[in-house]
Amino acid sequence: MIERKTATKVRIKDLVKGEFIKTEDDMEPNYVVTPLNEMISRTRVMGVVVSKFTSEDDKYVNVTLDDSSEIISVRAFRDTDVLKGIEVGENIDVVGKVKKYQGEIYIFPEVVHIIEDLNWELVRRLELVIKDKTLGKKPSSKAVEDKVEFEGEAPPRDRVLEVIKTGDEGEGVKYITVVKETGIKEEDLDKIINDLLVEGEIYEPKIGRFKIMND
Repeated sequence: MIERKTATKVRIKDLVKGEFIKTEDDMEPNYVVTPLNEMISRTRVMGVVVSKFTSEDDKYVNVTLDDSSEIISVRAFRDTDVLKGIEVGENIDVVGKVKKYQGEIYIFPEVVHIIEDLNWELVRRLELVIKDKTLGKKPSSKAVEDKVEFEGEAPPRDRVLEVIKTGDEGEGVKYITVVKETGIKEEDLDKIINDLLVEGEIYEPKIGRFKIMND
């Protein structure tokens, strides 16, 4: 009997940029080795549904999930009830097995929950930031500021806060807007944003949009 593995919470980019390992033992599940060196056969990801396809015979449903780090397909075959009630634009939490077909990593869903309270997205992001730091992946935003010099400009952290504050018209500022307006590399920007979220300086009312706390 194959042991049921724990579903590991990750960002989508950690799956799609990981290395898929096909095991030789039929009793051991295939898995992905993430950039954090986690071995994941079952995963749990949260994001917004950006597209959905259902075959004419209802035997195949494919939804595309976006968590602002990357996108991934969630595919159900034959027994597709787990995805039938899901609509584009909804935020969902998916538990499932990591699979690969024709070079593409995807998730075979076991359980799907629709997220009504968007505060759970912030909770998940904080969980992942804490995990990153525990596994030694990312330095603090202060370390990024010390590493990257911007002559004649405000520190990167201050520039991010300023763009979010001045660019918010009510629904928050899009991630891509912060990238363009600050000119900060995405890898460095992710570190700064994650620290600002943890410190309570900003929050994420919708996936990929940011607002100043108490603004």
